[in-house]
Amino acid sequence: MHNYKREISILYVENEKDIMESYAKELQKVSQNLFTADNGEEGLKLYKKHKPDIIISDMNGLEMTKAIKEIDENANVIFTTTNNESAYLLEAIKLHVEGYLLKPVEKKLLLKIVKKLSRTIILEKENKEQRELLQYIIDSENSITIITNTTNISFASKSFLSFFGASTIQEFKQKFPILLDIFSNSDDLINKFSITQSMKNNIDFYEFIHNIDESSRVVTLKNIDNEEKSLYINISKINDLNYLINFTDITKLTQEKEATELKLYQDSLTGINNREKFEEVIYYELKQSKRYNRSLSLAILDIDKFKDFNDTYGHLIGDEVLIMLSEEIQKHTRESDLFARWGGEEFVLLFSNTNLQNAMNLAENFRQIIEKLKHKSAGSVTVSFGLTEYKKGDTLKSMFKRADDALYEAKNSGRNCIRSIS
Repeated sequence: MHNYKREISILYVENEKDIMESYAKELQKVSQNLFTADNGEEGLKLYKKHKPDIIISDMNGLEMTKAIKEIDENANVIFTTTNNESAYLLEAIKLHVEGYLLKPVEKKLLLKIVKKLSRTIILEKENKEQRELLQYIIDSENSITIITNTTNISFASKSFLSFFGASTIQEFKQKFPILLDIFSNSDDLINKFSITQSMKNNIDFYEFIHNIDESSRVVTLKNIDNEEKSLYINISKINDLNYLINFTDITKLTQEKEATELKLYQDSLTGINNREKFEEVIYYELKQSKRYNRSLSLAILDIDKFKDFNDTYGHLIGDEVLIMLSEEIQKHTRESDLFARWGGEEFVLLFSNTNLQNAMNLAENFRQIIEKLKHKSAGSVTVSFGLTEYKKGDTLKSMFKRADDALYEAKNSGRNCIRSIS
């Protein structure tokens, strides 16, 4: 049980001395922190000094109450008055007072109101203390953290707010009236559209995040400087409505990973994908084709008479031809497809979700683009293509064998042409 006497402070303003002394004795039963004044001016001085929890004043203290409300609009005020005219009542209503009692005030009624108000104040104090403690814990971890129901934010760490250039939750809301707007990168698995769609399907935010593989729970958020940062998202349930969401900045890790992958999967001469990258992607695409019965086509292309370039102009010119060709093909490759250097003057093109006929049309476009190329020293360049498409039970080896056989046919058919084996 709460000890009102110790926890609650009261300012009592009354201009009649006898009434003040009588009621002060009663009020001391519920508060050992009682301050008294016989006029509004003295009452305002005491309020500024002690910031009491409850102010009890007669209507003579109206100007004092207005001044107090300017300092703290949430100040708890109880009016006592001998006047029941509506004008006085309206003034009290305008000031949002907690009670309006006619004199002579029944002491039991006054104490009942004070006790009820005290319970509310104590609960609010406890709630404030808990919020401050939680805020301290969140901030001391230096983590980018929020507590939210995905509509409103209850708590936000300083790191979270400063990331978006805000100092308070209210400032953040001005920048992002809708919290989900921070997930604006459509390339991320976790984005505003995917979250909204899941909610429409009665999948809450917690379940949505946990349905995503842990390694893929990464979002791209823009900070106050409009820099894109990679953040790992972790979510915990506090109750049925609220979640604790923690963002860990992994930008440096992501950049290091991308740099490592670049070394692993990029051809050092041409800058395009290398054989290792191609093999990784085609193994995945073969699984997808088998599982979903999707089309998949493969092209092997080889620079015609490349040995002659090297023998005639030297290996440096040969390298320039390889780079020129790679840049031109890469420039016209669809985002869904993969272009890679297999080795030497041989390249591969993987056409995702594309049947053989459409792949041949794409290859013909490439062939025409390439035959128009001219190197400043070596002159014209042409390429031969061998194509095939996925058949049930295919492996990389079996598909590659057919495409290689088709390339052999193209070479024997005069070069600068396309052949296919289905």
